[in-house]
Amino acid sequence: MSETVRSRLVHALLSMLLAVGLLLPLLGILDSALVSPLVLLPVAVVILIFELSSINRITRLAAAGVSAVLLLLWLFAMGGMLTVSDVVMAVVLRFNGILSAVPLVSTPAAIILTIVVTLVSCFACLRNASILPATLLCFGMILLIYLTASEQVIPMFLPALAALLLLLMTERFPETPLPHLLPFAALLVVLAFLLAGNGTGQNALRQKADELRQAVLDRLFFTEPRDVFSLRRDGYYPQGQDQLGGKPNPKDDPVMIVSTPRNVYLRGVILNDYTGRKWQNTTGARRYLRQSARLASMREALFDENLPSPSVRNALCEPVTVSVRMLSESASTLFVPQRVRELYPGGDLVPYFSNSSELFITRNLKPDDTYSVSAPLFQAGDPGLGTLIEVCSTLEDSAYSDIVDTYTVLPNHLEEPVYAIAVEVSSIKASPYEKALALQSWLARNCRYTLDVEPQSANDDFVTHFLLDTREGYCTHFASAMTVLCRMIGLPARYIEGYLAEPDEDGNALVTGLSAHAWTEVYFSGFGWLTFDATPRRSGNNNSDNNNNADSSDSPSAPPTENTPEPTPEPTPDPSQDPQQDPPQNSPEPPPETPEPESSPQDTASGSSAWFWILLLLLIAAAALRIWLTSPVTRAKRAGSEMERFDIWTQEISDLLSAENLTRRKGETPMAFGRRIDRTARFGVSLNTVCECISLIRYSRSSATDTDTGLVRDSSVLLKSELSRPALARYFFRRIFVPVKKRLSL
Repeated sequence: MSETVRSRLVHALLSMLLAVGLLLPLLGILDSALVSPLVLLPVAVVILIFELSSINRITRLAAAGVSAVLLLLWLFAMGGMLTVSDVVMAVVLRFNGILSAVPLVSTPAAIILTIVVTLVSCFACLRNASILPATLLCFGMILLIYLTASEQVIPMFLPALAALLLLLMTERFPETPLPHLLPFAALLVVLAFLLAGNGTGQNALRQKADELRQAVLDRLFFTEPRDVFSLRRDGYYPQGQDQLGGKPNPKDDPVMIVSTPRNVYLRGVILNDYTGRKWQNTTGARRYLRQSARLASMREALFDENLPSPSVRNALCEPVTVSVRMLSESASTLFVPQRVRELYPGGDLVPYFSNSSELFITRNLKPDDTYSVSAPLFQAGDPGLGTLIEVCSTLEDSAYSDIVDTYTVLPNHLEEPVYAIAVEVSSIKASPYEKALALQSWLARNCRYTLDVEPQSANDDFVTHFLLDTREGYCTHFASAMTVLCRMIGLPARYIEGYLAEPDEDGNALVTGLSAHAWTEVYFSGFGWLTFDATPRRSGNNNSDNNNNADSSDSPSAPPTENTPEPTPEPTPDPSQDPQQDPPQNSPEPPPETPEPESSPQDTASGSSAWFWILLLLLIAAAALRIWLTSPVTRAKRAGSEMERFDIWTQEISDLLSAENLTRRKGETPMAFGRRIDRTARFGVSLNTVCECISLIRYSRSSATDTDTGLVRDSSVLLKSELSRPALARYFFRRIFVPVKKRLSL
């Protein structure tokens, strides 16, 4: 059998093993019904065509041309693009947990995957491809098996593992025939499978693998349903999530400890659409990884990171650090200020954001979860804020028109007297900011805060009933009315639910269920979103916390009701609630002393992360030390004779050529080897002269001189400069892991 035929058979066998070991697990992960022994037949056909087309350069060019023509015809003339689109969509849905899509396209999916995987395997097993492509393919399949928790397909992966071992052995021992290596590869594969199946003492490794899988899923495939924050958790929405109003029963359970220099409104959920009965989010359910650099521009726009413009920013825009430590379980929502500049998640928290600018993680928050944010804290009524907003209004804001379209929408059933209130209260003010302050002040002065309200009728508009009939209510009444009134005069506004953290003199705030709150954000051109809280203070003075600069106006449509101070309610036993919405009944008591907050955002990093970087640096240092110690320059300096130095540089020539997969054939002399390489014109340096020098010294009694060593040394330096990047990586890999005595030599 000729050498060419033998090499083609070896390549076909390796390709077959690798393709089968990759294809069968992939099909099994997508749909177990796709796995069949009949898959081996098309794999063999594709490999046969590949081998026949690789006989010489003409057949390769012809096969490539015919394949390209057939592919284009199928894609654009026979509906192939639509088929590929359907298959890709089905695969994406499968990895998002929807299993019913793949069976609908099972036949085209199996055909496409068979052809693609087999061709990729054929190219990965080429002699000049090295072991790296096959290693990456196998590693990718192992990762996919763990990510999808499909351990049942591991036996199907064994042929690929055998192919990888054979590729490693043939590269390490090129002179050994493949049939001699097959038993060793089979034995290693079987032993690996048996040891993996036993599972004894592998709990720690399994746990680490599960952690790795979860980390990748959190960052790439977070599509599972999540728990969204609502004030219902804290005793609000007594008539159900779909109906505002009713008498609430707020809880006094501790929620979190917040370190903040001033009062901070911690946003939970951001809602844009008012139906008359409730607020809901219609901006989209897409989820975006906050750490993604590709999504930086979207994140900056949603969180007003570039507003106001740096050219007009003043001391009001300086960010401060707000740190949060959870005391009880909560939804997946991260409670943060509106303008998050930096987010420092602690532990395993993986932050995402949505189109509504909500921040959340891939699981529910748990006690002792920590995170910190850096953000400027704006609130309507802050001194100097009106001047800053007026300056910002003169600057271009490309997003303003889209903001107006989304956040000024109102239902058609709202009555004219409600519009009359909005117009009359705001008409005496000139700027949009002053109009919003006037509306806030009017609500605080002319409506009474109380939790003792009558049930809300499902047939009445919530805001209309509040403004025209009762003028009594709590935060959801005031926030809803403020948002609707702002929209009526053309101000973009949205409804927010979350917590109000009010720190003590030490800058620490114990946030409980009584801190749950609702408020409004209004958008101003060039400035962005700003917090407005129209709810009067519960301490009895309804206007004490509404430090707005606008003058209050009288009621345009009805006399104001009497402002009776409303004490903070005592929590009473809560009736049966939806268990999925309520926090645990046995909530911990507030600590007698507020713990110290985290000293800096960097403290939120876990200790394991620090150890990871330490170990990584140690590994890098060890690899660098190993490379330096095995350097021919270092070894030559320690050599005791010229002959030893000559042998060191000769080994360097051999290592460099081996990295390019160039080795001596069986029975080939160094001179013949050098001439064969020179005929390929692969390198600019001539190896014939070097190999002649090596042959002369090796097969004669003469010793190497300085000139001989210099020739080999200079040639190796030139040769190294011409190595390809993959070859250079293989060269250093062998320098690190393969002892000198085990390397091939000229």
